[in-house]
Amino acid sequence: MGKNELWIAATAMAINIPVITTDADFDHLNGTMITVMKVI
Repeated sequence: MGKNELWIAATAMAINIPVITTDADFDHLNGTMITVMKVI
């Protein structure tokens, strides 16, 4: 997980919004810290 992904996850957690993504960078955080929504 890179620095940019950490900022995105922290922001999503702070303002309680889901992360919408097309890749697997946030999969390990789904359901624990943030909600991840995958778009195909």
